[in-house]
Amino acid sequence: MTRPLLAAAACLALAACAHASGGTATSSSPPPSNGTVGYVRMDELVKVHPLYGQLAQYDDNIEALDLRSIAPQAIAEGPQLKEEEAALNAQLAAAAKRTNDILQAKGRAYQDRENAAIAAALRTIAAPNGPSVAAVGSQLNATAAQQSAGVNAQAAHDLDAYRAQLQVQNVAQMQALQKTLAARADRTYRAKADELTAKEAAYSLKLAGDDAAERLSLRTRLSSLALDDTQRDDANKALSALDQKEADALAAMRNTDQQTLATLKDQLRAGIERDMAAQAGPIRAAALQRYQERERELHQQFAAQTGPVVPGAPPIASNPAVPPDVRKRILQLHADYTAAFRHDADATIADFNKTRTDLQRRYALLTGTDQASTESAQREIVALEKKRADLYAEMVAQIGREVKTIAQQRGIAVVVSDVAAPAGGVDLTDDAKKDIESLHE
Repeated sequence: MTRPLLAAAACLALAACAHASGGTATSSSPPPSNGTVGYVRMDELVKVHPLYGQLAQYDDNIEALDLRSIAPQAIAEGPQLKEEEAALNAQLAAAAKRTNDILQAKGRAYQDRENAAIAAALRTIAAPNGPSVAAVGSQLNATAAQQSAGVNAQAAHDLDAYRAQLQVQNVAQMQALQKTLAARADRTYRAKADELTAKEAAYSLKLAGDDAAERLSLRTRLSSLALDDTQRDDANKALSALDQKEADALAAMRNTDQQTLATLKDQLRAGIERDMAAQAGPIRAAALQRYQERERELHQQFAAQTGPVVPGAPPIASNPAVPPDVRKRILQLHADYTAAFRHDADATIADFNKTRTDLQRRYALLTGTDQASTESAQREIVALEKKRADLYAEMVAQIGREVKTIAQQRGIAVVVSDVAAPAGGVDLTDDAKKDIESLHE
């Protein structure tokens, strides 16, 4: 994982003594500057610092969390994972079959009990001119058919509402995925931008170091009172030319870096679009599967109610001569047994939903796609990155103080780091290592 480098801060701290070229030495000042540029290899110094182990631990933890939160799909599906997934699917299928068998058996049992109760009620009709059992049964079947149509209409309405809910969930899931991918791309872009900024700062210091001797000579000439106006003007023009040369070189580097960042931004945008396209299919497939499961559940739940209430009753019009009290009693029996079956069936379906929810939770844990865990990992990454940055800044500042002391002792005014060794420069890395390693003791 690429981390933002803070070497530029170290360069600035190490070069602070360069301002002594225009100042006055005190009684405790270091030896005068000899115009030499020093340099250190900051990466090597960081690795010998006493706190480097803690810094590396932060990097390892962040990398592990980043893999889990941003790309859980990257987890390889080994043989063991596939076996456990197949076992969970088998358990879910068995639970669905068992629930369906129980519902069908209960439907038949309640239907038999209702038929027996209705037959008993029909036997109580004593009027010689009263309706026949077939007529009453036909009337009852017609009423039940009307009720079944209402139930089916409500089931279709509930299924449409569930489809709309799934669509909303799909949109939210796609938005969350896009947000995660955009955050990952933003971290990559910021890391590259920080890296290039650090290199620009280091290059600026290198340019200043390369021209330090000439600039010091010109400023020394300007401090002389013996210069006439023409000579003073020439010296000022030479200083301006040095500044312009350094500014032009730095501007060229910045233009190149901006082109690099623009190319990286296009690549990251294309990567987000590619990942979104790859994930959209599985998300839609999962939603379709959930919809089909819900459709099957509703079909199984109401399948037992589609048959006639009284088997064998001819489809003839109901006889209005049926005594009102008998008609009312039969309709009440149908309503009571229907309600009892619904209550019993709801309890059975609730048990199945509980089992399915538990299996889905176990599947989420198995594949590492739990949303709560992902959000928690993201929060941990942010906290760890801040701690890592603070620790790195503290290490670089301490290294900068050690190197600055060494440079002052050797009369070196400018020290740069993490750049190509300047011509004629003095490598202070080994001396700094000894001082930094002594911090372990």
